[in-house]
Amino acid sequence: MWYAQLDVPDVGERLLREVVSQVERLAEFPESGRIVPESGIAPLREVIHPLFRIVYRVGEGRVRVVRVWRSERLLKLP
Repeated sequence: MWYAQLDVPDVGERLLREVVSQVERLAEFPESGRIVPESGIAPLREVIHPLFRIVYRVGEGRVRVVRVWRSERLLKLP
């Protein structure tokens, strides 16, 4: 929506496709991401896709996306 307001909707659509592609790849290669540095918890991993961090949890034969957001933001754990 933000990119559409800037009159470049194709940029937003491309970024969305790229992020979805990264998430789909995790189904086949769940350990490919690094452990989230702020957590040190092995099942909590992330993939950095320029501009975005894709944080996910590996377990029980599946991958769950925890959050996708700007890569410069740190993860705050409770």
